Amino acid sequence: MTAQVKPYTGKRILAWFIGFFLVVFTANGIMTYFALNTWTGLETEDSYVKGLNYNKEIENARVQNESGWNVSIAQMPETVDGRFEIQITRPDESFPPTQVKATFIRTVIEGYDQEVTLSHLGNGLYGAPVKLPLIGQWDVLVVVESQNMPIFKLRDWFLVK
Repeated sequence: MTAQVKPYTGKRILAWFIGFFLVVFTANGIMTYFALNTWTGLETEDSYVKGLNYNKEIENARVQNESGWNVSIAQMPETVDGRFEIQITRPDESFPPTQVKATFIRTVIEGYDQEVTLSHLGNGLYGAPVKLPLIGQWDVLVVVESQNMPIFKLRDWFLVK
């Protein structure tokens, strides 16, 4: 007994053609929905104003490089309950930092950013325990102030397992 093969008619080819494009349009519609409704794409608030102040940022970076201050990360949190520490070296004639803050930024998901004030641990070391709510990549912005003026800014990123 042989299987009977249905012949390809115009209706059958039209049905396959319409079915193919329905699948393509459905997939595109789902991807478009998630692209438009999951993340706004806005990474920087007031980007126009920040663009106008770009030359001032370049000047601040030059002053920071010439200040003699050096800030390096001594310990990054490796798990959600971790510790963050930085090492600050500065010229002897400069005033010590009055405030050291680290802002942890989750760039992909809004609402999880947090700011931590780092305590002086001695010998130029500043640190604090950090409790991050999610695993993955985090950005950190460290701002060191002396006499209530930002003296040094450091940006970096790390992974939490």
